[in-house]
Amino acid sequence: MNLRLSLITAALLPLFGASVTANADDTDLERIVVTGDFQRESIQTLSASASLFSEDEVNLRGATYLDEMLGSTANINFASGASRGRYIQIRGVGLRSQFVDPINPSVGLVIDGINYSGLGGSALLFDIDQVEIYRGPQGTRFGADGMAGMIQMQSAQATSDPSLKLQVGAGTYNSREAGLAASTGLTDDTSARVSYFRRKSDGYVDNLYLNKPTQGQDEQVARFKLNSQITANLRTELNLHYIDINNGYDTFALDNGRNSVADEPGEDNQLSYAIGLNNTYTGFDLFDVNLSLSAIDSELFYSFDEDWVCNDPSKPQLCAAGLHPDGYSSTDVYSRDRDDQGVDLQFKSKTGNWVAGLYYQNRDVDLERQYTWLASPFNSTYETNNVAVYGQLATPIGPKTTLITGLRVEQYQGDYTDNNGFIEDTDDIMVGGKIALEYQVIDRTMIYTSITRGYKAGGINSEALAKAKDEGLNLDAEFFKQHTSFDPEYLWSGEFGVKGSSLDDKFILRLAAFYMHRDNIQLKSWQVQDQKFTGYVDNASSGSNYGLELEGSYQLTDDLLITGSAGYLNTKINKFVTKAGLNQDGRDQAQSPKYQYALSARYNLTNELYAMVGVEGKDDYYFSDSHNAQAPNSNLVNVSLGYEADSWAVRAWARNVFDETVPTRGFEFGNNPLDGYADHTYTQLGEPRVAGVTFTLNL
Repeated sequence: MNLRLSLITAALLPLFGASVTANADDTDLERIVVTGDFQRESIQTLSASASLFSEDEVNLRGATYLDEMLGSTANINFASGASRGRYIQIRGVGLRSQFVDPINPSVGLVIDGINYSGLGGSALLFDIDQVEIYRGPQGTRFGADGMAGMIQMQSAQATSDPSLKLQVGAGTYNSREAGLAASTGLTDDTSARVSYFRRKSDGYVDNLYLNKPTQGQDEQVARFKLNSQITANLRTELNLHYIDINNGYDTFALDNGRNSVADEPGEDNQLSYAIGLNNTYTGFDLFDVNLSLSAIDSELFYSFDEDWVCNDPSKPQLCAAGLHPDGYSSTDVYSRDRDDQGVDLQFKSKTGNWVAGLYYQNRDVDLERQYTWLASPFNSTYETNNVAVYGQLATPIGPKTTLITGLRVEQYQGDYTDNNGFIEDTDDIMVGGKIALEYQVIDRTMIYTSITRGYKAGGINSEALAKAKDEGLNLDAEFFKQHTSFDPEYLWSGEFGVKGSSLDDKFILRLAAFYMHRDNIQLKSWQVQDQKFTGYVDNASSGSNYGLELEGSYQLTDDLLITGSAGYLNTKINKFVTKAGLNQDGRDQAQSPKYQYALSARYNLTNELYAMVGVEGKDDYYFSDSHNAQAPNSNLVNVSLGYEADSWAVRAWARNVFDETVPTRGFEFGNNPLDGYADHTYTQLGEPRVAGVTFTLNL
């Protein structure tokens, strides 16, 4: 077996690369440590499919936000539906938008140990040391928010030695950015780090009616970290976050172009304050104790011009007559106040072979919707409480084989009220877990196989509640009465993986094959009537998702590093018919391109000067489960040229060099009165060709 696996590894490694970028003189990627499975370990020994972005790779792409990195990963997709691509899908599973109804995330987002799930706009990358993406159910580790997978971001650590980082940049579309981070020791046992970053851009949409850009971005993030060794056995870490996002949202047009004529363009704003306190006590003989406390206070504002056009007879070329028949001119505005609190009490053995814990989370979301077609604002409150117990055990069953067993039992309660007089509640007890076998074939090659179970809580369809009440006893009302709530979804996943590297770390490989069964699959659907939308979540019978993921790197010469990834994904919906009567049985699930790939080459022209070129692409895919409009396949080219000295670096970069048009969200419905509201596919476009220069100073 050792010889056979070594031959397979040797044959495959030269062909592919990884989503981890290293300098040509530092290719020991096996030392990269991840923490997503209860312990610090090499990504090469983790019994799960995972990708990792280092700070260097973020800088190479000129990225400031997570969606600008996701094209280089296997089987990861995203949808915009907002000013940023903040809705992420892993292996075809994940949300695509949020409007009226309360939602439960499918992909978890944790930043410095603070649970930001459902707040994707928080994923700003300045002063982030690394981003870890875990594919597949995180049923033991993360519970109800991580059915599809989990994203973990770690900001730079506070150091006792004084350090300073300065970053400034400028680019196309009048983008400019500046960031500053500094660390220092306060006492012999305490160190602190503070960082601040702000970016502004005009965005990619020009509003011809208002004669100004209306998709602008104004984003800032500040973080403070304090590490203290209070006693010989007690260590604490304090994290404070401030996030302020004020972005425009004006992306849809009747001609699917980048020029808008909306007279009331929208906004996509987030103001968040977060605190996390992590305490570790190591004074017991048999185990360590960790207590993590966190809280987030967020104000979210989201609005858009629903008709997308202007109503001004003085400008007939832009505001054509007939675009507003019967008073059709509307806006939709959502204001949310969200409060999160979390407590995680964890016990971990000194040897690292077992962990057990208790978890509590409270999430309270207050919504006010102001919609043109409502007689008065709509208000709702949705409060959820989860309580979980979990544990994981690693048992050696041979000199090279380890059995890992994990279990999580979680009670998820939701209480919903609104000003229509509805009071609803959900109460689900869900069970997830993991069974895995790890076999260390040789020192630098391991194989694993696992069965994991994840889950996603049920919830309330608040729009369906209102529809059932407002429409009387007609057929629509009877339908929506049957869809006022939906049940939990469960996901079973079987996975087999191979990870290996050569003795000199010039060849590195991670290969995973998986099959997932989705039971009671939750799908978003819509009813469209007179250009008014009613959304609801329904449970289909089941779904299946299976595929392959391959990542690795190859140090071809001392100066040339090849990196890349490839993913194959096949998905299916079973027994689902939409409200409009569209039978989706056997169709691919939304946001699930059959293939994705990325390949890049970095060449060191001198010890300081480098050039990099990369190509990435994905197959076509369906935008939604409720209609059959599709995004086309895409193939994008990215380049970077930089000079890296000991303490400073300057980089020129460009993404989507050939200015390909890439939709990131799409709907199929009628919104143009001039053609009788005939159905069309309307799309939101992703970033065009963007380029810039970034200067970084590290002292």
